Amino acid sequence: GVCPNAHASASSMCLDDAFGVRDSIPENARLIRNLIHSSNHIHNSILHFYHLALLDYMDVTNVKTDNPQVGIVLNFLKREEKGPFIPREVGDFRFPVEINQRLLSNYLKALDMRRVAHEMLAVFGGKMPHSCGIVPGGVNTRPDSGRISNFLGRVLEVRDFIKNDYWEDVKTLVKFYPEYLEIGAGCKKFLAFGTFDLEGKGDYLERKRFHPSGITDEKLQWEPLNGKNITESVHSSWYEGKTTYPGDGQTCPKRVKDGYSWIKSPRYNGRAYEVGPLARTLIAYARKSEPVYSLVEARMKEISVDAKKLISVMGRHISRAIEAQLLIEETISWTKAIKETGDYVAAYQLPEESTGAGFSEGARGAVGHWIEIKNRKIQNYQIISPSTWNMSPKDENGNPGPLEQSLIGTKVRNEENPVEVLRIVRSFDPCLACAVQILDRKNLTVKNCILI
Repeated sequence: GVCPNAHASASSMCLDDAFGVRDSIPENARLIRNLIHSSNHIHNSILHFYHLALLDYMDVTNVKTDNPQVGIVLNFLKREEKGPFIPREVGDFRFPVEINQRLLSNYLKALDMRRVAHEMLAVFGGKMPHSCGIVPGGVNTRPDSGRISNFLGRVLEVRDFIKNDYWEDVKTLVKFYPEYLEIGAGCKKFLAFGTFDLEGKGDYLERKRFHPSGITDEKLQWEPLNGKNITESVHSSWYEGKTTYPGDGQTCPKRVKDGYSWIKSPRYNGRAYEVGPLARTLIAYARKSEPVYSLVEARMKEISVDAKKLISVMGRHISRAIEAQLLIEETISWTKAIKETGDYVAAYQLPEESTGAGFSEGARGAVGHWIEIKNRKIQNYQIISPSTWNMSPKDENGNPGPLEQSLIGTKVRNEENPVEVLRIVRSFDPCLACAVQILDRKNLTVKNCILI
């Protein structure tokens, strides 16, 4: 339920490839897949900033009591159960009462916007979470004028919030916490599979996409991505096996082993790479891909920040806001391009034997699916999810994962209240569906939660 549409996209592309219809997806299906997927991306950008990250910076108790909306929260805080607001780590809250008031009001407004974004997705996806609209060969929803106008009306509502509130709130965060443009840089290497096809033919990693595939680093020079150079290491993970290409890999748990994570270690050319909105933004910027390049230039000029400063905690928040604005505009264009009379699914035959790979992007980063078919049955199926890239443990060469690298050397002012650590970790938007590790900071031991 966290990023189902990214996996629906990658899985369907994987099967399109295996079934031999990768280059035969109808134009309407390509557009509707983009609409379903982009609705979830937009939702996740709003979700992360307002409901998963902002409370690390905002004191919800430092507000005026004469605002009806804020009064709802204050009444909520009087109850015995006070989460998600408190109890939590406190301190280093810098916003004056007027800004706290505005941010808390937008926190509540963002809940409505998330609902509308889910409604957008359900127009063509059937429901949310666990939408069912993206299938092998295309989509299972025939477009008509009612669905198109229904979708477009909701898009315009979310667009107003993104344009009038979201970016202004991110700018406020940058203004009051400028040092977070220097904190949490991490591995300074970035990778994206790309997503939102703009054309329907060719290798997934080579075809034209709204978010292009590729790699880059702090020099912001774009390089093409070769999927065959992706490997997964289990050196520090509780699995059997050796470092291998994901399509040839296995997932065999081995709890009695000298490891410290249930996450594998995806690597590209043997190196750790960060994935996610920052990676997508920097790769498109490095490639001078429009309209990303121009909006990044405009936003950086607006806040008087060099684009290389995006490699930071604050840069991850800025990138999500930029991405949300770009996607909401592109979503309108895709909606208007749908033809009511066009095909929406390609016919296919289940092969006796085949292999396939699908590459897409979740809000949190690169998603890859690999399948092997024998006797018309699944012989092997492997997945790399976004948080496994970012939260990966050390590999056999001793290279820490991107999040681990972002924490190394961080100055913490109060070890009993490590807000710097929390802000760095949450800037990556880690996904609990990938794996969970719990650190007991008092005893400095690692407790491991096995997800079943």
